[in-house]
Amino acid sequence: IIVGIIGTLALPMLVKTMEKAKLGEAASNLNLIRTGEKIYFLEYGTFVMPHTELNIEDPNEQANRYFQYSVDPVTGEDFRANATRREGRYVGKAVHIDKSGAITADDGYFTP
Repeated sequence: IIVGIIGTLALPMLVKTMEKAKLGEAASNLNLIRTGEKIYFLEYGTFVMPHTELNIEDPNEQANRYFQYSVDPVTGEDFRANATRREGRYVGKAVHIDKSGAITADDGYFTP
């Protein structure tokens, strides 16, 4: 009985920790896209959409990924890359990065 109670109390913390680890993957890939965008901007004077035009490995081609990556339509000298959760409890929720490196998240979702 005691083990069951301890397990019940620990499970929510474990789930939250696992989700934060998955968000670490998203933050890493978003920073990769951001770096690619900055290099592209230095070379061509504009940001690019889609991110597949960048000279980086496409994170959407990774096996067993938890997120779908995209770049919002480019407006002038700014961009926003997105990592949208593909499955699980937070499906459809996203984290975002802009050219300054600021990472934000949709309401009800964690930030890495």
